[in-house]
Amino acid sequence: MKRAKAMRNISRVDQEKKNQHGWLVRMMRDGRKFQKFFYDGTYGGKTNALRRAKEHRDELLRQYPPSVRGNMFNRTNRRNTSGHAGIHKTRSLKRGRIYDVWQAGWVLPNGQHVNRKFHYSPDGRSEAAALKLAIKARKEGLREVERMQRAFDEKRAARAQKRN
Repeated sequence: MKRAKAMRNISRVDQEKKNQHGWLVRMMRDGRKFQKFFYDGTYGGKTNALRRAKEHRDELLRQYPPSVRGNMFNRTNRRNTSGHAGIHKTRSLKRGRIYDVWQAGWVLPNGQHVNRKFHYSPDGRSEAAALKLAIKARKEGLREVERMQRAFDEKRAARAQKRN
């Protein structure tokens, strides 16, 4: 895991035909793309080019830190058909049967993904009722996330105060 984190937003490019060898730094923040190539030859070898690429990436992260709560899971996009962020219609396989479901999802502050599925069928719960339950579950989940985040922030503030 540490290796993956150390190389986040950095890719190795080796194109023999174009005689292009180096490290590519790519990042996107709030719809803006940042991209820079670090040639091995320009920076005195593969190791130095990688070091400069990491420095550049780290500087970009300082200038444009990743958002904490306003991530992609909390926004709708043009493909969203429910009209609610984090809620979508899908199919679920359970005990060899396929069910149509509305699924609500959210991410806890520790990075754990939580999903709740609400089945509907012609002879059972209506699709509108399943969607309503999914919306309710997502709202409750986000309230829980906020509560967890507040508790974490209070704990961190208490530790910082204790140190001073």
